[in-house]
Amino acid sequence: MNDFLRFDGAHATQAEAQYHSPEMVRQRAHLRDLLALAPGERVLDIGCGPGILAKEMAADVGSTGEIFGIDISESMLALAGQRCSAEDWVTLRLGRAEEIPFGDEEFDAAIAIQVYEYVPDIERALVELFRVLRPGGRAVILDTDWDSLVWYTEDRARMRKILDFWDDHLADPRLPERLGPLLARAGFVQENLTTLTFLNQECHEGTYSFWLIGFVQSFLRDQGRISPAEAQAWAAELRALACDKRYFFSLDRYAFTALRPAL
Repeated sequence: MNDFLRFDGAHATQAEAQYHSPEMVRQRAHLRDLLALAPGERVLDIGCGPGILAKEMAADVGSTGEIFGIDISESMLALAGQRCSAEDWVTLRLGRAEEIPFGDEEFDAAIAIQVYEYVPDIERALVELFRVLRPGGRAVILDTDWDSLVWYTEDRARMRKILDFWDDHLADPRLPERLGPLLARAGFVQENLTTLTFLNQECHEGTYSFWLIGFVQSFLRDQGRISPAEAQAWAAELRALACDKRYFFSLDRYAFTALRPAL
């Protein structure tokens, strides 16, 4: 896996900035409401990133609980370790969704945000998730359907080409449309499904789509998929549309709440 997909190095810093956008703040609050953590619970954060959610969940479970975060990126884990240094009930380690480094039935709850769409063997990852949850345990899983993306442009051919290339950075850019049956096949009972829409009519450092432009440009540059000049022209058009008050961006994410049935 390349550094872009691991979100290592500069990509980790870029990703952390995105986590502070209002859309992402609202997303974390919504997912924590769905997870409904109680003091003393043991929670697994799959793909914990820079540890923002882990720190928030640590407050939810208190010092009598435990938060365990795994990630494939050492850069992300370093950021998370710094952020959660005061919460000694937060444990962080390298780990993959397909090979969770914990024993059977260890967790009351688990959460995976924007992780499974990157995982080639989603069936194995869901079996692993089921394995580490105790009977009666719950999971919240959020992923994006990138077909839901609406991004205004006056050059639709260029936008379509760029977004088709962007899809290639994912194992499944449309995972939510088939995630329900996959959860059932792994043994879960789906309890709830909610949607989150990221909607921007402005483009600046306080918006999610501002940072997404940078991610797309980085991916295109790293992969050599189109010329730097074309990628720059694409980004420049979006900035110009924002200056002209004609910017529009909308993207849907889907949050599944699933239960491992009690014995």
